[in-house]
Amino acid sequence: MADALHKHPEPSNEELQKKIAELEELNRTKNSLLSFAAHQMKAPLGIVKGYATLFREGQYGEVSEKQTEVLRKIEFTADELVDLLANVIDLKKIEEGKMEYEFSKTDLVGLAKDAVDGIKLLAENKKLELALSAPTKNIFVQADPRELKHVIQNLLDNAIKYTPSGFIRVEVKDAGGEAVFSVTDSGMGMSADAKPFLFNEFVRGNQAGGEIKGSGIGLHIAKSIVNAHGGKIWAESDGEGKGSTFFFSLKKA
Repeated sequence: MADALHKHPEPSNEELQKKIAELEELNRTKNSLLSFAAHQMKAPLGIVKGYATLFREGQYGEVSEKQTEVLRKIEFTADELVDLLANVIDLKKIEEGKMEYEFSKTDLVGLAKDAVDGIKLLAENKKLELALSAPTKNIFVQADPRELKHVIQNLLDNAIKYTPSGFIRVEVKDAGGEAVFSVTDSGMGMSADAKPFLFNEFVRGNQAGGEIKGSGIGLHIAKSIVNAHGGKIWAESDGEGKGSTFFFSLKKA
């Protein structure tokens, strides 16, 4: 009798639907606020980096070696935050099905060179050997150059974060009808069990702990963009502590 008195009635289908609608609305509001904040923060961060660069280059007077080191760190941090904001904005667009692409004939070799140049200082900071292997001629793919560069940057950023020491090797290959991009590192690697979940949202390597900064959305966004280009993206590793290689392939234009 007592159990019957304290038993809560099951919610009706109408009540469940109402709760689901309320949660979806809260999620949309959250995403809108995140996107707005990300857009608003990009410009001030660009200004911070710009002034740091001007100071480092001696535009406001002579700069010591120690000051140069600090200013470089400010620039690196600003770049990391801008990349994170770009990921947040893209994630919202992907979730809402509003990601727009402007496809054109794009040189994958040129994009790779630009992206590698952009992380040289980060690699030097961690004393990592960084190398690019690519043909001397262009390899063209049909792509949105801005978003494809975002994919490359996310893969390089992932390699930098998960490689405490050793090397990062970037390669662009002409594979007949396809162009293949790869990033190989001597970092933490991954277990066979982890592979199926690598490109899921908010997934990070088990070995990362609290020491490695990251949002866990970079690889998820990279996969979404590559899929939208009709390409393939995947990862290979011989196991934990044995490094890894991330690939994507696209049909040549």
